[in-house]
Amino acid sequence: MTEDDGRELEDSVKEGLRRAGMHWLRAGYEVVAGVEAFLDEVAKARRDGAPDSGDDDPDEPTRIEID
Repeated sequence: MTEDDGRELEDSVKEGLRRAGMHWLRAGYEVVAGVEAFLDEVAKARRDGAPDSGDDDPDEPTRIEID
């Protein structure tokens, strides 16, 4: 094994690690995007299926009728 072979092997390992790192980053991004999509759907289902509490707009004053 010559010095050129060692250098070629070292360069190949560095390039392989760089490419593998890029794949890991992309996979991590996809996992985060998947979790976000899941939580978005759960939140949407809770909003759509939430029982009516009787308060149409919490910013409006409550009207109390006195007999």
